[in-house]
Amino acid sequence: MTLQRSGGASAFSSSAEAYAATMAPALRPIAAEVVRRAAPRAGESVLDVGTGTGNALPMLAGDGRRVVGVDAAAGMLALAAGAAPDVELVETDFHDMPFDDGTFDLVVAVHALLFADDRVAALREWRRVTAPGGRVSLSVPGPRSVVPVSVLAPVYDRYGITWGDDYPTEADLAGWAREAGWSALETDADPATAIPLRDEVHFRTWLRVGARGRATADWDDERRDAFTRDLMAAAPRGDDGGYRLPFGCLYLVARR
Repeated sequence: MTLQRSGGASAFSSSAEAYAATMAPALRPIAAEVVRRAAPRAGESVLDVGTGTGNALPMLAGDGRRVVGVDAAAGMLALAAGAAPDVELVETDFHDMPFDDGTFDLVVAVHALLFADDRVAALREWRRVTAPGGRVSLSVPGPRSVVPVSVLAPVYDRYGITWGDDYPTEADLAGWAREAGWSALETDADPATAIPLRDEVHFRTWLRVGARGRATADWDDERRDAFTRDLMAAAPRGDDGGYRLPFGCLYLVARR
């Protein structure tokens, strides 16, 4: 099996609680950086694409802004509902959203673009709903040299699992945005970003999220446990003794 895609909205919904316990905390500082780079202004209309559990929502709310979070996974939106007061949540595919042209002054997306079937088409749709002169601020994991596969690949190989190799570079990200019609592009990279998993329980929970959970769904308990223990043995540790998986992060800011 090849790991890369999450398995769609249903996979995100079914693993929403595991995602909230592991990936959401890891993405919170990235969301803060995406919002900082976006520099939201008072009174703006803001769209959070692929909002997930709503990490960015409380950072965007306030100052008279209208904030809308969209996600195709109902399970994720159920958790996002408590993230911030007075935000709107819409269940929709971010490739084709139910908003008029130019509805939003600002679009943010925290690690959502990686899951687009067509990254250029997604960025074009996000541009469509952005007002002239509006902005986009987003993040994606990558490049491949600093994501979990960079240290876990030998274990995946032994168990017959292939990790997809479509993590972008800064040049890829800028190229997609340019092709979609965005301008004034600025990219940046933080290769030191990591996924902290404080103990074995959290590591095992992380393995249930998205494609990772699907990859071992039909294995017996003995094989799944051996796989998990081999992954934990290969995973780097932080100063606190917890697991710290390399993740990497690329940022893009652009204008319509």
